Amino acid sequence: MLASSIAIITVVVLIALKLGVGVVTSSIGVISQAVDSITDLMASVLAFYAVRKSMEPPDDLHPYGHSKVENLVSVIVGLIIVFAAVLVAREAAIRLVAGEVLQTIELGIVAMAIAVVVNLVVSAYLYRVARQERSLALEADAAHLRVDVLSSLGVLIGLVLARLTGLTFIDPLIALILAAYVLIAGLRLIRKAAADLLDENILPEEERIVRDVLGEHSAGYRSFHALKARRGGADSYLELHLAVEGDMRVEDAHALAEHLEDEIRRRLPHFRVSIHLEPAAPRG
Repeated sequence: MLASSIAIITVVVLIALKLGVGVVTSSIGVISQAVDSITDLMASVLAFYAVRKSMEPPDDLHPYGHSKVENLVSVIVGLIIVFAAVLVAREAAIRLVAGEVLQTIELGIVAMAIAVVVNLVVSAYLYRVARQERSLALEADAAHLRVDVLSSLGVLIGLVLARLTGLTFIDPLIALILAAYVLIAGLRLIRKAAADLLDENILPEEERIVRDVLGEHSAGYRSFHALKARRGGADSYLELHLAVEGDMRVEDAHALAEHLEDEIRRRLPHFRVSIHLEPAAPRG
């Protein structure tokens, strides 16, 4: 919650700074940064909501919890990024063709330098918290700010070059290039978030750990099958059928299943494991 609040405050301050400087300098690069920061604000607010919602316990309508809210929000953030990139590309193309006159370039240089430093610090903090809490929404928020770091740096370089060379077309040209980069970042974020919404399989290394646990305890059961797993926001879900000897005591079979579930969760804490017991076919 603190991480999302910090991101929102940071973005609000940067929006005011970039809009003011963009109007004064008539730089499409700086103005595009203001537009991008507005999308950052929307993303931060949505991420704040998603983190709170995903922490709610399961209910009658959502027996698996609310973790996929983060994925849904990440898709929305990705669409916002794509939309902003298209707007910036359009305006940059117009300025590139028509030409523009930059004013008080030094002010724009200072503003972009401040934006680079602030976004770099905040995005690094959000990434660290996102990894600790396995929060896709915070990761999306951090990714958006990291994109802002790179785009702000590009605009900063463009303004410096324009100041040194007097070639003002550099500003909209760099804005156009960065719009393409932002577009790709938005599409990648949508792809990653959609993977969990579509119940894609867990990572290969995670499945290998599950199979290692089962292999280490293979003496206690006959076989296993119907192994299915999926990712769902901060949690992953695993289920399988465990075939035990027909004469095995119910208490012993249940204890074995619980032990396997606990061992998998110990190595993969974000997993929710469900093992279904069934009697193995008679030998021979």
